[in-house]
Amino acid sequence: MGQGKCNLLVLPSVDSTNTYAKQNFSTLPDGMVIAAVEQTAGRGRLGRKWVTSPDTSLTASAVLKNIRKPFHAGVVVGLAGLELIREYLPDQFVFFKWPNDIYIREKKIAGVLSEGVLQNRQLAGVVSGIGINVNQSADEMALLENPAVSMCAASGQKFFLEKLRFELAEKIKKYYIIYQSHPDSVLDLWREENRLIGENLFVVLPDSTVKQGCFAAIGDDGEMILKMPDGKYFHFDCGDVKIDVSLINFNLLSNNYKQK
Repeated sequence: MGQGKCNLLVLPSVDSTNTYAKQNFSTLPDGMVIAAVEQTAGRGRLGRKWVTSPDTSLTASAVLKNIRKPFHAGVVVGLAGLELIREYLPDQFVFFKWPNDIYIREKKIAGVLSEGVLQNRQLAGVVSGIGINVNQSADEMALLENPAVSMCAASGQKFFLEKLRFELAEKIKKYYIIYQSHPDSVLDLWREENRLIGENLFVVLPDSTVKQGCFAAIGDDGEMILKMPDGKYFHFDCGDVKIDVSLINFNLLSNNYKQK
């Protein structure tokens, strides 16, 4: 798509931006970002619901026809979301929590869900969706089952979602263009922003098995490499990372990265 073309379509209400993008994949232009003012049946990882009331969250999905790996699409969209949040919350410690969540310290502020699109039994590209908590109050965030935060709760101010949608779409376009020429540079940046590498974490596997160890590294295909207490390394590409605040000194971690 050309540099000057608008790559944003905003829907007043939709069940899920990912579902809409997949259903209209063949007719939507490559690089188009579908955003919604209201999302009634959004989905996160592991079947979690992500419902968006008007003027609270930023939800959007990108149509990425030149990416064949959902993981890579999530990297592109995730980096765009991370950059947007960090620009508005420069004093906060914002980072990726493997594999595709964005956190402020121990609380989730955004999540990414990428899905391959099949046409004639072949992968035609990927739809990658992102949901960012924007204008929910701290009291609303406290009602959620898992620790979460919004841009408003972190900063004490409300944000103009129409402006944020446009800026997110522009950032997705930027990273998508870079990826198509230099994919390794985008993947390397994503690895650098996984700032819990070196920290002790709990990982819940799909079969509910819990592993605890040191997040040693990220493999070539994006898999987490966990060093177990017995010195052995455990590789896996799916799991739910749990943060135990008693195991991580976020003040020290934040100061270390500010000094870099």
